[in-house]
Amino acid sequence: MEFQRNDAMLMEILQDRKTITGFLDSIFGFLRRNTDFYHTKRDESDKIGFPKGVRDQILYGAMQRYDPDCWLQTMTAEDGGCGDDGELAPPAVEEVILESVATPQDIDLSPPMNTPQLNHKDEATFSTSDYKNGALFETHCWSQTLKDVELQVKLPEGLQTAKKLSIIIKSQYIKVNSKLNPEIVILEGNLSQRIKHNEAVWTIDQNRLLISCDKSKELWWERLFEGDPEIDHKKIDCERYIDELPEETQATIEKLRVQQLSADKQQNEFQTSNPEQAKTLDRLRTAWDAEGSPFKGQPFDPSIVRMS
Repeated sequence: MEFQRNDAMLMEILQDRKTITGFLDSIFGFLRRNTDFYHTKRDESDKIGFPKGVRDQILYGAMQRYDPDCWLQTMTAEDGGCGDDGELAPPAVEEVILESVATPQDIDLSPPMNTPQLNHKDEATFSTSDYKNGALFETHCWSQTLKDVELQVKLPEGLQTAKKLSIIIKSQYIKVNSKLNPEIVILEGNLSQRIKHNEAVWTIDQNRLLISCDKSKELWWERLFEGDPEIDHKKIDCERYIDELPEETQATIEKLRVQQLSADKQQNEFQTSNPEQAKTLDRLRTAWDAEGSPFKGQPFDPSIVRMS
């Protein structure tokens, strides 16, 4: 399996650096020197890097995906509980809930309408990163990458724990309703494309249900559920592997990498030769990403700042 080969390479780094902190330092140092991970897009014409805030979202999502306190193992088709295509595989049966303070709100517990109307209160519930490359609705939103889909659903007051919910996830169907009163349907629909439902995970956090699924095929979805309005494909922010990017973009990333290596080398030489200036450099690094700094979000480069 691919993860075994990756584990072998990463184990060498861990054994060399000895600690988790050292290991992570190597990983993020590599990202800084060799990728556009730390480059923040300044405008829509910037073809590399990420919009402000997206980098943190990627990190949080990756950590949560493997956190045993935040994700749920689902039963697989190998246990004999479903057909060859896994269509009848059972959904999650237990979940760890992240405690949050409930905020009183008036919510109608009747079945949702097919065409929900948005208002300013609902729009404020989700951030733009929650429906990146997807769409926002009254009670839910969804986002996507080329490989996966994430669905977030607002849970009504009184139905904000796993014990009170019935969650059905199939290859092309999702339903969330009250376990005690099945007529109370929070969300239900036929997916526009198929997912690997046996690998789907879900959590409850901040009174929201979060469902993460891998797509059966790598393609951009036009809509989440059948009957939903089609999204604007021109606004999709396509994330691609570096070696799949145009040669011009790869050249720009390589230029950034060389510049970063040069800046790191100058910084190390500077700190070694002048301890007092090194202290000044540390203070400059702290102020670099401070709120209001014109350099916030950019790679640290003391060469562009005049120091006395």
